[in-house]
Parts: sequence; structure tokens; C-alpha cells
Amino acid sequence: MRALAWTGFLVACLAQGPGAKGAAMENGRVIRLDSGKVSLDFQATEGRLALTRLADSDGPEWIGAPAPEARLWTLAFEGPEGAAREVTSSQAVLAGARKRGERVTFTWRVPLEAETATVTVGVRCPAGSALSHWSLAATLPEGWKVARADFPVLSGIRLEAAPKLAAPMGWGLEYDLKPGVEYGGTYPSCAAAMPFAVFYGAGQALYVGAHDPRGGHKHLWAGADAAGAGFRCSDWPALPPNGGGTYRVPYDVVIGSVPGGYFEAAQIYRQFSFQTRWGKGGPVSRRSIPQWLKETDLWLMPAAEPGKNVADCQRAGEFFGVPTALHWYNWHQIPFDTLYPDYFPTKLGFVEGVKALQAAGFRVMPYINGRLADTNSRFWAEREGEHAAARQPGGQLYTEVYGSKVPLQVMCPYTETWQTEVVSLVDRLVNECGVDGVYIDQIGAAAPVRCLNAAHGHPLGGGHWWADGYRKLLDRARKKLPKGRMLTTEENGECWIDQLDALLLVNTSTTPAARPIPLFPTVYTGRTITFGFQYIAGDDLKRSLPFRAKMARAFLWGSQLGWVGIGAVMAPEAVREAEYLRSLARCRRFVHPYLAEGRFLGMQEATGDNPRLRGEGSGSFGGTYPIDLPAVMASNWLAEDGSVAVALTNLSDEPHEVTVTRPQAPEVEAKLAVQLFGPDGPLPGERRGAVQRVTVAPRSALVVAWR
Repeated sequence: MRALAWTGFLVACLAQGPGAKGAAMENGRVIRLDSGKVSLDFQATEGRLALTRLADSDGPEWIGAPAPEARLWTLAFEGPEGAAREVTSSQAVLAGARKRGERVTFTWRVPLEAETATVTVGVRCPAGSALSHWSLAATLPEGWKVARADFPVLSGIRLEAAPKLAAPMGWGLEYDLKPGVEYGGTYPSCAAAMPFAVFYGAGQALYVGAHDPRGGHKHLWAGADAAGAGFRCSDWPALPPNGGGTYRVPYDVVIGSVPGGYFEAAQIYRQFSFQTRWGKGGPVSRRSIPQWLKETDLWLMPAAEPGKNVADCQRAGEFFGVPTALHWYNWHQIPFDTLYPDYFPTKLGFVEGVKALQAAGFRVMPYINGRLADTNSRFWAEREGEHAAARQPGGQLYTEVYGSKVPLQVMCPYTETWQTEVVSLVDRLVNECGVDGVYIDQIGAAAPVRCLNAAHGHPLGGGHWWADGYRKLLDRARKKLPKGRMLTTEENGECWIDQLDALLLVNTSTTPAARPIPLFPTVYTGRTITFGFQYIAGDDLKRSLPFRAKMARAFLWGSQLGWVGIGAVMAPEAVREAEYLRSLARCRRFVHPYLAEGRFLGMQEATGDNPRLRGEGSGSFGGTYPIDLPAVMASNWLAEDGSVAVALTNLSDEPHEVTVTRPQAPEVEAKLAVQLFGPDGPLPGERRGAVQRVTVAPRSALVVAWR
């Protein structure tokens, strides 16, 4: 197949005038880009350009017949004296196209009152590549700006070819695509931790990703209706002071088709991520993360009162018998989610309580919030907090309300005032109170906002200043840390993983419409530490299966375990669940080269005696969700030394004999000598062979390593 095929006669010609609706390209003409691996057809029909074909050379046709309103982009323009206009590619004047080598460029004219903007879209399809690279630029009249760019806008993805969607919410979510299903998330945040999505089925996957090395503000949407599935990525750019000039979507969007499913498609983004500033932090084994944190296997949450929580913590530590860290909430006198950031003074005896817990063998990490302030706080009144708050276009505050019902204001992370406040809290906690680390809530979880306060010194609106602001804040905070201290945050917005020592992942949705999948581990294992899995609902331990399902996947996906209240997990009625958690944690401590420092190689189906376990769990924020998992689950891992392993866990109360196969890692030598690890360490006996039949004990874990 030729590297670039050209179907139909194509000329670049001018529109007949600002009011012309079409006729710039000959009606019905088709432009085909074909790399030999992926093929794309663009067709002009009645003045509108549509993507009418996207196909893998050996796979499915991804795109069906376009709807009449199909578009490739939508631009929201802002002009002089409050003028505004939103235009789609199907409404603009299609002015022509030009082919140069492996690239085609399409041009539109957009009337803006008495002026005209020019929009160009470039699509490049390198020979031999399965990926196409898309770009958009707009040349603007004086005084006009692009406030938002939806690009690309894909529609008509055939549900027969792509019955499933992988979305980057938290750990990752898998949706069954059918009319009415929708996903949306603002990046960078928990809702969109990475800016890509995957449509897949029948052994083929369609990848769509924004390859943005700066972490700019954007929104992802994917969903389905009767006409098929769709996707769009909205860029929220910084607004230039005067308008005019050229706006460019500041990254390429990469679209392509690969064999496999979400795991194989996510390798595209994984490879790109090494080019980003946050992706260059290096492997966990060589990062300057405190060694005690690398060796931690379990997180527990103690009761709030200093001193009174020591005995319960000691009892839990003796029971679990693994390196354990404590995430301490409500150590301050102010109520939770109230009067932030006035965390000092602490509760009486806090410093002494920290020392007592450390003497008992625990590491202690208190909570602070790094994003919100209360207008009734001393900070607001005495340290000009109001001037550091993010502002909407009309000057209003961004107000959020949580469980306390207290209105809290979103602060601008770019401001010196807010950075200094958070850095001061970190400084006092580690250097005055002696804690081992500080958890800064919401940095990696909550969405950025567009700030229009010109006094803050950042470009107005969107862009990458939000990510830049928190990077400056974290750089300053890290300089206050003595040796052996650390910083963590809530969730996994990717832009700061090189500056944070660990990430708490617990917000992944429990919606019945989707299932958690290890999308984030596919990209970032080996480069960051995670802990937790999902919120532990009040009845998870009583129901049993919801708790086990969460802990099992935390273990299999490389997360440090637990993040559960000591009072709940150590209750007499929870003993079987505590024993299961203990088995997982004790097994994990022997296989850190895989689960803590290695690379996740995907899930594996353990075959044999492996029945399904079905039940129901209480949702994190209401409702219920179904659980349907195999009794024995397994995941594949690659260590830095080139050895591979399969981690297994049995969620049931009965032993099960299953068969697993050595993971494929083409870049390393195939080793057939086998070592088994359980909760008590290496198991005796010699084994060899790529296929292993093993028995996994009830409520336990086993790791099969080929070394």
C-alpha cells in the first residue's frame, strides 16, 4: 500500500465571499491519507468537511456515515466591546485544502462582524505509522481572541467496532458504550488525570490523545447516541491582552488505531509522557523519595484525639506486622472544611502525640487543604486572602461547598500569597511538629478554574499557568523538608507526580455505568507511588466483598494498601477482612521490586477453578454498584532487573487452584526458574516452566516470579 494515497482531484481555492456557505472545494471530493497502517478519508459535502473514514489497515472501519451536523472543530470567539460568537467547522466557509507530502491542511473563513478570521487544520499521517497528528490554528482580526477551542470533535464512531470506552478518571474507568452513556472531565484533575481516551472492542483500539507537555487547562468529553460514539477535547487557552494575531492549539492531538485494548493503546501515551516535565522524574527506585515511604505497605487512619489514639494504633501495628503509615485527619482545633487555612493552633498534645506514634513505629502524615480558603478565616482578614482568590470573568469568587456546608473559595495557586501560606503550613508541620510528611489535599484532584484577576501575574483565563503555579508552590514547599520527609496529595492529576512522593487514589467513581480499570498504572507505574483504592463505605467491611474487591485491586495494581480507619478494620466483627488485608500487605513486602518499583504489564486471566463472585457495594457518594469479579485475580509485572512476575489474590473463603502464564516482555530474556512468594515470604521448592499451576489460599495472596 502506498504511504500516501490521493483520491479525487483537489485544488486550493478561495471562497466566493464572506457569506458563502460552500463551493470552495468540489462537492463530493474525497481526500485520503494512508500511511500503510491507518487510513483517513475527508469529504466535502455542501460546503462542509467531514471525517468519513478512519480505518486500520488490518482492522475495523471506525467511522460510520457522518451526521449532517458533524464537525471537526468549534471555536468560541471573544471580540471588542463584549462581542462573542461560537462557530463550528460546518458553519464556517470551507475555503480549500493543500497537500504537501504526508500532510494535508484545510482552511476555513469565519466572518466576525466586519472582519474575517482564518482557521486551518493540519493532519499529518507519517508513512508506516499507525498514528495521525492533528493541529489547529486561527489567524484573528485585531481585538478578537479564542476563548475556547473544541478540537478535535469526532462523531459517528461505530459502536459495533468500539463497544467499550476507557476514560482517564482516577485509576481509569471502563464504560459499555450505548446511547446515553457519557463521560466528562476537566484536566488536570482526578476526573481527567491524563488527556486521552480509548475506544475498543474485538481486539482493536482507537486512541485519541492530547499530547500536551505543559499540562494546559482542557476538558475531555466522550459519549454515545443513536448515531454512534463521539469525542471532543476542549482547550481553554490563556487570553492575550489585546487579541488579534494567531491562536494555536498548543499541542498535537494524536489519533490512531492499534491492535489490542485499552492497555495497548495507553502505551502510546506512556511513551509520550517521558517527554513531559512531570514524566522525567525517573524511576521510583532512584527518586529522592524517603526510603521509609518506598517500604511502606499499609496506610491506616487513626482517631483524631492526640495521645488517645496511640494504644489502638499499637494494637493495629502488632496485628498487621508491616511498615505502616498513618494519615491523620482533624488534628487541628478548627472543624473539618471550616476556617481554612487556619490549622494552627493544633489540638492540645498534638506534637507529643506525633512523637508517641513515631516511637511506636509509625510514620505520621497530617492533612491540610492546598486549594480552599474560608472567608471567615484569619488568613482572609489578616493576610489579604481575598486578593489571592481566583476570580471569574465578572470578578466573582469561585465558591465550593462540601460536607461542612461552609462556603469555601478556590484560591489561585499562582499567587505569592497563597503559595506562601501553604508553604508556611508545611514548614511548621515538619519542622515544629515533627511529622514525617504532609498531605496537601485537592492539588491532584480538583479541577483548575479560569482566573481573570490581572493582578496575579499569570495570563488571564486558562492555559498552563495553573499547573505552573502549583509546581512553583511544591518547589518552595519541598525546600522546607528535612531529609526523610515527604509530600503527598489527593488523586493523580499527572502534572505534579515528579514533585510529589505519593498519590492518594480514592475518588475513582463507583458509578454503576462503569468499572475501574488500571489505566493510570499502565502509564505511570515505576515512576510514582500510589496508596489507597476507593473510599471505604460505611458498610464495606460488613458486606465483605466490596472491601475485598478494593483491597485486591489495590494489591494487583501496585498501590500501598489500606487507607482505612483503625476503629473500623480492627473491630471484632471485621476480623476476616482484617486478616485478608494483612495477608495482602505481608505478601507485598516481599515483592517490592515488582509491585512497588516495577512496571505494570496488564491483567491476566487465571484459569482453572475460578468461580465468579457477585455482590453489591454502597457507592462513594450514594447509591449502589454491582460487583462481578473472579475469585482469583491476577496481574503481570516487570522488575527493573528484567525478571517478571504474576501477582495473584484470592478474594474468596475457599482455596482455588489456577493456572497462570509467564508475562510476555519482549525486551528481556525469558527466564523459566520460578520462585513463589506468600504472606510469610519465599515458599520452598523448585519450579520451572512458563506455565504454572498454583493453589491460592482463602483470603490470601501469592506472587509467582520468573527470575
